[in-house]
Amino acid sequence: VEFIYDVPNDAVYFMEMNTRLQVEHPVTEFVTGVDIVEKQFQIASGESIEDMNFDSDGYALEVRVNAEKAVLDAEGNVSFVPTPGEITRCNIPKNDDFRLISIAAEGKLVSPFYDSLIIQIICHGKNRHDAIDKMANYLDGVVINGICTNIALLKRILRDDVFVKGNYDTGYLPAFLERIDSEGLIKEIEEASGASGGGLSLEMLAIDDSDELKVLSPSTGVFYRTPSPSEPEYVNVGDVITTENVLCQLEAMKMFTPVNLNSFAAEDGELYSSNKRYEITRINITTGQQVNEGDLLFVIKPIAESQAA
Repeated sequence: VEFIYDVPNDAVYFMEMNTRLQVEHPVTEFVTGVDIVEKQFQIASGESIEDMNFDSDGYALEVRVNAEKAVLDAEGNVSFVPTPGEITRCNIPKNDDFRLISIAAEGKLVSPFYDSLIIQIICHGKNRHDAIDKMANYLDGVVINGICTNIALLKRILRDDVFVKGNYDTGYLPAFLERIDSEGLIKEIEEASGASGGGLSLEMLAIDDSDELKVLSPSTGVFYRTPSPSEPEYVNVGDVITTENVLCQLEAMKMFTPVNLNSFAAEDGELYSSNKRYEITRINITTGQQVNEGDLLFVIKPIAESQAA
């Protein structure tokens, strides 16, 4: 049974009731010592659990490791996009105070067709602060290379005073992302993936003997030229765009990510200049086609100021 508490109005609202097993059930099992799955089988076979007794022992905490990376949108706000791909290195420490539900393994291909959750980590401690400390220290030893994950974000949250003191509500995450070093978080997530860095440059995107530039896929996913089947394409050949115009959407792990020229950045700042306009000269992918990171999506051409006037 789920409720939500409206702090300003001091009101409690019923949300929903689920008879199915909740994905967070290991948290309850850690604290009570009750095997909830076993009890469900007993109920299904006609047995009674009326006399079930249990004691509450300590505190349990769960974090979810997602195959996602942090990016800045056109307004400079942090958002997260899925990063499917192959896990090239995987180190998940064993510890009796932790329970894992994981699909992560070295050589494992994280599919773009499902959600981004790859590991649930549940920790037991003597109390809330003990559980938080244990979880933060444990995550320091988790290594996932080949794909980006949100582990760096989780570690920052676990060491955030507002979270540790418990003074948070459902607006915590957006507020947290506004007050942290977002550029530092993005860099930390990229580095934790084992990426060699280097980034893109205009020289890498230039087409020989032409003033045209490539637009490469920023991630793996399914390419869509329209917001929905009944709506027109975002762009067509011959259209003139700015860096803010949406070119397409990429769908991966049940998440749709709009792509514009602001989705890309060079090591020293902008990749495509926001002071310029560009003409679409080629669209290389069709709707519904699977693309991988680095695949050629579009070819564009900067428009001279005299043409843009």
